[in-house]
Amino acid sequence: MGKSGYHRYENRVSWAFALLPLGAAGAAFILPYASALAGGILREGAALPGETLLPVLAFTVRQAGLSTLTALALGLPGAWLLGTGRFRGAALIRALTGIPFAMPPILVVLGFVLFFGNSGWINRFFMAATGREEGPLRLLYRPAAIILAHGFYNFPLVIRLVGDGLSQTKNTYGAAAASLGASGLKTALTILLPLSLPAVAAASLLTFLYSFTSFSVVLVLGGGPKATTLAVEIYRYARISLDYHRAGLLALVETLIAGSAFLAFLFFERRGRALTAGTELRYRVMEKQNRSLPARLGITLYGLVTAFFVLGPLISVPVESFLYKPSRAAPRGFSLHWWRSLETAGTVFPALGRSLILAVLSATLASLLAVLAAAAVKTAEKPLPERSGFLGTLVRIGVTAPLSSSGIVLSLGWLMLYGRDHARSLWAVVLIHGVIALPFAFNSLSQGFNGLPENLLHAASVFGGGPVKRILTVALPLFFRRIRSAWAFSAVLSLGELNAVLMLGMEEWETLPLLIYRAAGAYRYGTACAGGALLILCCAGALLLSEAGSGRNGHGA
Repeated sequence: MGKSGYHRYENRVSWAFALLPLGAAGAAFILPYASALAGGILREGAALPGETLLPVLAFTVRQAGLSTLTALALGLPGAWLLGTGRFRGAALIRALTGIPFAMPPILVVLGFVLFFGNSGWINRFFMAATGREEGPLRLLYRPAAIILAHGFYNFPLVIRLVGDGLSQTKNTYGAAAASLGASGLKTALTILLPLSLPAVAAASLLTFLYSFTSFSVVLVLGGGPKATTLAVEIYRYARISLDYHRAGLLALVETLIAGSAFLAFLFFERRGRALTAGTELRYRVMEKQNRSLPARLGITLYGLVTAFFVLGPLISVPVESFLYKPSRAAPRGFSLHWWRSLETAGTVFPALGRSLILAVLSATLASLLAVLAAAAVKTAEKPLPERSGFLGTLVRIGVTAPLSSSGIVLSLGWLMLYGRDHARSLWAVVLIHGVIALPFAFNSLSQGFNGLPENLLHAASVFGGGPVKRILTVALPLFFRRIRSAWAFSAVLSLGELNAVLMLGMEEWETLPLLIYRAAGAYRYGTACAGGALLILCCAGALLLSEAGSGRNGHGA
C-alpha cells in the first residue's frame, strides 16, 4: 500500500471511530436541543408578555452575577496561595476544593439547608451559646440562599482554574523576572496579576454559566415567583402547564445567553493558554517559600474557612441521618429511626437500584463514546488530507457541546422531538446522562492520548500495527487508569442527576436523588439525610473504584 493509500485508509478509520460518537451526539443532544429552541420560534402564539419574561430574566442574570462574585471572593485567595508558592497544607486545601464539584447538586442543597438553614447547625450553635430561641441566619427561601449555595458549589472552580493559571505564569516568567532583579511584589503586580486576568475571566464566566443554568438549587431554595429563574420556569411551563412552546421560548433565551457566556469562556481559556505556551518545557518545581507568621496565620485561617464551608454541609448530611428528636421538647439523640423509616417505606432500595443501573449504563456509554471520539481525533491528527482536520474539529465540537447546555432544555427537547411515550423511558435517561457526562470523559481521555509517547505509536507502525491495532493494543492499555477515572466521574454525574427524571415526568421511576428531593420538599429532612448518606456512599465508592489498584498500575498517562 502506497503512502497516499495508507493515508486514505487511516482517514476511513478516523471516520469509523467518529461515526458512533457523532451519531449519539446528534440524536441525543443536537436534534433534541434544536427541537426545544425551534419550539420557541416556529409556533404562533408562543410569545411571552414582557411583564412575565423580563423579571424572570433579570433575576436569573442578577443571581448568577452575584453568585459569581461570591465564588470569586471565596476562591481568589485560595487560588493565589496555591498558584504562587508551595506550603504545608496545600495538598489538603486542593483536595478540599475538589469535594463540592464532585457532590451531586441535590446533596449541595440538602447540606446547605442542614448547615446554614433556619434550624441548621450554625443557628443551633448560636442558640445554645446565647440562650436565644432563634439563630441569626434567616436565609432559606430567599435569593441570598441561592447565591450562597451557588458560591459554595462553584468556588472550587475559581481556585482550580485561576490557581493553575497563576502557577503556569509563575513557572513561565517568574525566574526571568527574578533574574532581572524584580522583587516578589513587583513580579506579582506587573506579571502575575495582569497575565492571570484571562484565567480569572474564564473562571468567572464558567461560574456564571453554571449558576445561570442551575435548576435543583433554585427549585429547592427559591423564594417564590419573584425569585425564580429561567430553568425553573421552563420546568413549570413544560411539566405543570404542558405548554412546550412557551417553555421553548424561555429555552431559546436561556441558550442565547448561556451560549454567549460559553463562547467568551473558550476565548479567555485559549488566551490564557497562549500566554503560558511552553510552560511544560520550562516547568520547574515550585519552591517552598519562607512565609512570615502573619502569612502563615492567614493561610491557616483560610484553610479552616474552606474546611468549614466544604466539610460542614457535607458532614451534616450523614450525621443528621442518625439524630432523632422524638418530641418537640426532647433533645436530639442517636437513633436509627430515619434509616428504619427508609426500610419501612420500601422505596429506598428500589430507588438505589435504579440509580445504580442508570449510573452503570450511562457511565459505560459515555466512556465508550469518549474512547471512540478521542481515538478519532488522535488518528485524524496524522498528516492526512485537509478534511481530516475538519473531522477532528467536528468531533471536538460535537462531543463537548453539552458543556454549554442545560439539562432542563435538553429534556424538554426530548419531549418535543420524540414525544412523551418514547422520551419517558430508561434508555432515554441513559442517553441523556451519557451525553451530559461525555464532555468530561472525552477531555480526560483526549489528554491521555496526547500524553502518550509518540515513539511507541511509531514503533507499533513500524512493526505493522494499523491505527485500530495501535489504539487497542498500545494506547488503551497505557492509559486504562484514565478510562476508569472517566467512567467513575461519569457514574457520579449520573448518580446525582435529577433534571432528566423530573423533566421527563418519570416520577413513578423514582431514583435516589428524586427520593431525596421529595423527602426534603415534604420537610422530612431525616429521611432525606438517610437517602443522602446512601448517595454519598455510592459516589465515594465510584471514585474509590477509579483509584483501585493505581499503586500497582504504573500507567496513568
